[in-house]
Amino acid sequence: MALRKVQIKKVIGPTSNGTAVLLGDSKKTFVMFIGQYEGAAIIRELNDEATPRPLTHDLLSHILLGFDIQVKRIVITDLVKNIFHATIILEQKCTTEGGEWNGKRNEVRIDARPSDCLVIALKEKADIWVSDQVLEKVRDVSQEIHWTKETPSDTEL
Repeated sequence: MALRKVQIKKVIGPTSNGTAVLLGDSKKTFVMFIGQYEGAAIIRELNDEATPRPLTHDLLSHILLGFDIQVKRIVITDLVKNIFHATIILEQKCTTEGGEWNGKRNEVRIDARPSDCLVIALKEKADIWVSDQVLEKVRDVSQEIHWTKETPSDTEL
Protein backbone atom coordinates (compact mmCIF):
# COMPACT_ATOMS: atom_id res chain seq x y z
CA MET A 1 0.00 0.00 0.00
CA ALA A 2 1.48 3.34 -1.07
CA LEU A 3 1.27 6.06 1.57
CA ARG A 4 1.63 9.83 1.73
CA LYS A 5 2.42 11.79 4.87
CA VAL A 6 -0.14 14.48 5.70
CA GLN A 7 -0.78 16.94 8.47
CA ILE A 8 -3.77 18.59 10.03
CA LYS A 9 -4.08 21.85 8.12
CA LYS A 10 -7.21 23.30 9.70
CA VAL A 11 -9.99 22.43 12.12
CA ILE A 12 -13.42 23.97 11.62
CA GLY A 13 -15.68 23.67 14.65
CA PRO A 14 -16.56 21.93 16.79
CA THR A 15 -20.25 22.69 16.48
CA SER A 16 -23.26 20.70 17.65
CA ASN A 17 -23.15 18.96 14.24
CA GLY A 18 -19.50 17.92 14.50
CA THR A 19 -16.11 19.08 13.33
CA ALA A 20 -14.43 19.35 9.94
CA VAL A 21 -10.74 18.44 9.91
CA LEU A 22 -8.74 19.37 6.85
CA LEU A 23 -5.86 16.99 6.20
CA GLY A 24 -3.33 17.15 3.44
CA ASP A 25 0.08 17.81 2.02
CA SER A 26 1.38 20.20 -0.62
CA LYS A 27 -0.49 18.32 -3.36
CA LYS A 28 -3.95 17.71 -1.94
CA THR A 29 -6.18 18.70 0.98
CA PHE A 30 -9.35 16.84 1.93
CA VAL A 31 -12.02 17.06 4.61
CA MET A 32 -12.83 14.49 7.25
CA PHE A 33 -15.95 15.07 9.34
CA ILE A 34 -15.72 13.85 12.94
CA GLY A 35 -17.66 14.19 16.18
CA GLN A 36 -17.65 17.37 18.23
CA TYR A 37 -15.88 15.78 21.21
CA GLU A 38 -13.06 14.36 19.12
CA GLY A 39 -12.81 17.72 17.35
CA ALA A 40 -12.51 19.48 20.71
CA ALA A 41 -9.77 17.01 21.71
CA ILE A 42 -7.82 17.77 18.52
CA ILE A 43 -8.10 21.50 19.15
CA ARG A 44 -6.89 21.03 22.75
CA GLU A 45 -3.85 19.15 21.44
CA LEU A 46 -3.12 21.72 18.74
CA ASN A 47 -3.31 24.48 21.36
CA ASP A 48 -1.35 22.45 23.93
CA GLU A 49 -4.18 22.81 26.46
CA ALA A 50 -4.39 20.61 29.53
CA THR A 51 -7.58 19.47 31.23
CA PRO A 52 -8.05 19.38 35.02
CA ARG A 53 -8.42 15.58 34.94
CA PRO A 54 -7.24 13.04 32.33
CA LEU A 55 -9.68 12.38 29.52
CA THR A 56 -9.90 9.14 27.51
CA HIS A 57 -7.09 10.03 25.09
CA ASP A 58 -4.92 11.10 28.04
CA LEU A 59 -5.59 7.74 29.70
CA LEU A 60 -4.52 5.87 26.57
CA SER A 61 -1.38 7.99 26.35
CA HIS A 62 -0.53 7.19 29.98
CA ILE A 63 -1.06 3.47 29.36
CA LEU A 64 1.26 3.58 26.35
CA LEU A 65 3.89 5.35 28.45
CA GLY A 66 3.48 2.88 31.30
CA PHE A 67 4.13 -0.09 29.05
CA ASP A 68 6.85 1.71 27.06
CA ILE A 69 4.87 1.51 23.82
CA GLN A 70 5.44 4.04 21.05
CA VAL A 71 3.00 5.06 18.37
CA LYS A 72 4.99 4.51 15.18
CA ARG A 73 2.37 6.10 12.96
CA ILE A 74 -1.29 6.22 12.13
CA VAL A 75 -2.59 5.42 8.68
CA ILE A 76 -5.90 6.42 7.19
CA THR A 77 -6.33 3.26 5.20
CA ASP A 78 -9.66 3.34 3.41
CA LEU A 79 -12.86 5.22 2.66
CA VAL A 80 -15.91 2.98 2.43
CA LYS A 81 -19.41 4.44 1.98
CA ASN A 82 -18.11 7.86 3.10
CA ILE A 83 -16.63 6.40 6.30
CA PHE A 84 -12.88 6.68 6.84
CA HIS A 85 -10.98 3.73 8.30
CA ALA A 86 -7.65 3.94 10.10
CA THR A 87 -4.96 1.83 11.70
CA ILE A 88 -2.76 2.80 14.61
CA ILE A 89 0.64 1.11 14.53
CA LEU A 90 2.23 0.54 17.92
CA GLU A 91 5.72 -0.66 18.77
CA GLN A 92 7.18 -2.03 21.99
CA LYS A 93 10.84 -2.86 22.44
CA CYS A 94 11.44 -6.31 23.91
CA THR A 95 13.67 -6.42 26.97
CA THR A 96 15.58 -9.03 28.90
CA GLU A 97 14.73 -9.89 32.50
CA GLY A 98 17.27 -7.24 33.49
CA GLY A 99 15.38 -4.58 31.56
CA GLU A 100 17.89 -4.24 28.72
CA TRP A 101 16.65 -4.02 25.15
CA ASN A 102 17.37 -7.30 23.37
CA GLY A 103 17.20 -5.84 19.86
CA LYS A 104 13.71 -7.17 19.12
CA ARG A 105 10.45 -5.28 18.78
CA ASN A 106 6.78 -6.18 18.94
CA GLU A 107 4.57 -4.35 16.48
CA VAL A 108 0.79 -4.28 16.69
CA ARG A 109 -1.64 -2.81 14.18
CA ILE A 110 -5.04 -1.87 15.57
CA ASP A 111 -8.14 -0.84 13.65
CA ALA A 112 -9.36 2.46 15.12
CA ARG A 113 -11.54 5.45 14.38
CA PRO A 114 -9.53 8.04 12.43
CA SER A 115 -10.66 10.79 14.81
CA ASP A 116 -9.14 8.94 17.78
CA CYS A 117 -6.01 8.23 15.76
CA LEU A 118 -5.58 11.93 14.99
CA VAL A 119 -5.77 12.88 18.67
CA ILE A 120 -3.30 10.13 19.61
CA ALA A 121 -0.95 11.15 16.78
CA LEU A 122 -0.92 14.71 18.10
CA LYS A 123 -0.44 13.58 21.71
CA GLU A 124 2.38 11.20 20.83
CA LYS A 125 4.00 13.33 18.10
CA ALA A 126 3.44 10.54 15.56
CA ASP A 127 3.18 10.91 11.80
CA ILE A 128 -0.15 10.78 10.01
CA TRP A 129 -0.21 8.87 6.72
CA VAL A 130 -2.94 8.38 4.13
CA SER A 131 -3.12 5.60 1.60
CA ASP A 132 -3.12 6.53 -2.08
CA GLN A 133 -6.37 4.56 -2.26
CA VAL A 134 -8.01 7.12 0.06
CA LEU A 135 -6.44 10.08 -1.73
CA GLU A 136 -7.90 8.85 -5.03
CA LYS A 137 -11.42 8.81 -3.51
CA VAL A 138 -11.48 12.17 -1.70
CA ARG A 139 -12.17 15.56 -3.24
CA ASP A 140 -9.35 18.11 -3.21
CA VAL A 141 -10.50 21.24 -1.36
CA SER A 142 -7.18 23.11 -1.46
CA GLN A 143 -8.56 25.94 -3.60
CA GLU A 144 -11.81 26.25 -1.63
CA ILE A 145 -10.32 26.96 1.80
CA HIS A 146 -9.37 30.44 2.88
CA TRP A 147 -6.23 30.12 5.00
CA THR A 148 -5.56 32.63 7.76
CA LYS A 149 -2.69 33.17 10.16
CA GLU A 150 -4.85 31.65 12.93
CA THR A 151 -5.13 28.45 10.91
CA PRO A 152 -2.94 25.68 12.31
CA SER A 153 -1.67 25.03 8.80
CA ASP A 154 1.97 24.88 9.82
CA THR A 155 1.48 22.59 12.81
CA GLU A 156 4.39 20.21 13.17
CA LEU A 157 3.33 16.80 14.39
